[in-house]
Amino acid sequence: MMKRKEQGATLIVVLMLLLAITIIGTLAIRQSLVSLNIATNSQATQLMLQNSDAAIFNVEDSTNLARSLARDGMFGYIKTDSNKGKELVFCFRGSNTQFFNLSDASLIYLNDSGTLVDTDLGVAGYCQSGGTNNFFTSNRRAVMTQVSVSFVANAAGSQPFEDSVRGTDDDIPLDKRQKVIVHAVSLMPTISTATTANIDTCLRRLSNSTNANFSINACLTNLNVPFTTHVTEYTLGQEFL
Repeated sequence: MMKRKEQGATLIVVLMLLLAITIIGTLAIRQSLVSLNIATNSQATQLMLQNSDAAIFNVEDSTNLARSLARDGMFGYIKTDSNKGKELVFCFRGSNTQFFNLSDASLIYLNDSGTLVDTDLGVAGYCQSGGTNNFFTSNRRAVMTQVSVSFVANAAGSQPFEDSVRGTDDDIPLDKRQKVIVHAVSLMPTISTATTANIDTCLRRLSNSTNANFSINACLTNLNVPFTTHVTEYTLGQEFL
């Protein structure tokens, strides 16, 4: 009888040890998954930031500046008074030999009635997360970066004549200084559960908008799509010292 009691006590101890090992193992696996998710998110964010930086580097490349200021260039096409507030959009595609080409750009803006217009130049400028064409920054098809360029009017409270050309006489026709904002939105559709159709719908929204109904950032956030937005402001003009 005593022997059976000892066997029963041993069995209980073994079961308790197995239960403790199972709990410890489960906690260890859960902690590992959390650490893996943190590492993955950190790597994804770093990769998206690098792609946004690469796009901005091309915008600031001095060898591209003259071409960008041409009538059909990245800045030249959008800098007229009639285009103030509109966004010139294009996808930074690694397979393209040119950083910007007007034939691969789109124009998006809100008209006077508050309706979003995104087809004035066609739809070739918007990145597409699905399909067979490569709209990604590399052949790895991990990150896509969409760039938008828009000129803005002077902000309220600006100093008088701060945008005037300095150091020239009146006989030299020069462009006045103008402020331009460049948004580079990088995202990773492959680690998102959102459909390609929904992601592509977000990419046909405004980068420079505080209205959630028309904002790329708000749309991607609602879909839980990993993304980063790099915003840079420049002052373009001519100056002689």
